[in-house]
Amino acid sequence: MRARRAVLIPLLCLALGAPPSWAAPARAPRHPAGGAAAPAPSERPASLLMEVSTGQVLDASDAHRRAPPASLDKIMTLYLTLRAIRDRRIALDTPVTVSAEAWRIGRSQDSSRMFLNVGDVVAVRELLSGLMVASGNDAAEALAEAVGGSGEQFVAMMNAQAASLGMHDTHYITPHGLPAPDEYTSAWDVAQLARRVLFEFPEIVAITREPYETYAGIRQPNWNNLVFRDARVDGLKTGHTSEAGYSIAATAEDHGMRLIAVVMGARTLRQRTDTAEGLFATGFARYALARVPWQQIVPATVRVYGGTSGDVALETAAPVTVLVRRGARPSLQVSEAITARPFAPLAQAQQVGELTVSLDGRPLAAVPLLAAQAVGRAGVVARVWGYVWYQAGRLLHRHPEVSRGTYTPSV
Repeated sequence: MRARRAVLIPLLCLALGAPPSWAAPARAPRHPAGGAAAPAPSERPASLLMEVSTGQVLDASDAHRRAPPASLDKIMTLYLTLRAIRDRRIALDTPVTVSAEAWRIGRSQDSSRMFLNVGDVVAVRELLSGLMVASGNDAAEALAEAVGGSGEQFVAMMNAQAASLGMHDTHYITPHGLPAPDEYTSAWDVAQLARRVLFEFPEIVAITREPYETYAGIRQPNWNNLVFRDARVDGLKTGHTSEAGYSIAATAEDHGMRLIAVVMGARTLRQRTDTAEGLFATGFARYALARVPWQQIVPATVRVYGGTSGDVALETAAPVTVLVRRGARPSLQVSEAITARPFAPLAQAQQVGELTVSLDGRPLAAVPLLAAQAVGRAGVVARVWGYVWYQAGRLLHRHPEVSRGTYTPSV
């Protein structure tokens, strides 16, 4: 009987969307949040579903409702840390000495923590893992001090960054999210921030998808239970307190399309899990990214005058994709506008025009057209002759500045 119970309990835990008891801390700490009234028992959670590459919102419910962020605070802490690494103000292997304040915050009542001790010297890389997997409030404070000089200065950076990103529903009080008055955010703002993180630092999912984090011999499971339930999910952050309810900003990728699902203020872990999984199921079932073969629709080269080459190939920095509903077979309008004068010299990757993909007059994508290679300037005679040919071509309308075509994707 005991052997049967030992097998059934872990299976039941996984079915309910939580790591089994043997994989979780002995006492499950509540994830921190800012101070606000607890969600009403009948209140539907706020939610939002977004496709990352386009930023298109696919589903939303009360997405601008302000609520305590809980540990969703830590997404901004992560973002500012990654920006500091990119700007070479710190590095992944930069050692950080744990302060008494970071230790104290980690030992606060109901605080999730990485189990840092005063005087520990920890690399930024380890702190990021403790921040995003174990949801360590002590890790958040340690990173805030390393990047901002102090927790207070870092919070000022958080609010300044939120303002610059247009996060009008957000106000930060702490870098970790322990209960504080007048701290709030919304599903809309969280999704915008999460998209910014994934867009600028896609490599971060190597940390956020890890199922476990270990420090000082203590192994903790990822608080994002969807990582254990869906192989497509590889991040990002969860949060929970009695004030905030259960929240999550999760991301998943399937067949090249990455989605963000944000749920805030769910009454139970089950409701949060079901809502997030429902959003992902809707997004992946109804939508797809379609690659637009624009080179087959509009000219892929442009004529160059007075140069060492008579034309130059066009390219885009990345494949041109648009988000479409599955089975809809829309007729996309592809427009190529040449904006640069076609005279040498041209530098490689110099912008010479813009490509726009629209549906029913609504732009879906607009990307720069770049010169695929450099074109040097020819001699004086060739340049004069080229100018004459260019002017003659203009008189005969042989230099269309805009080319158009249509494309119907099949998804």
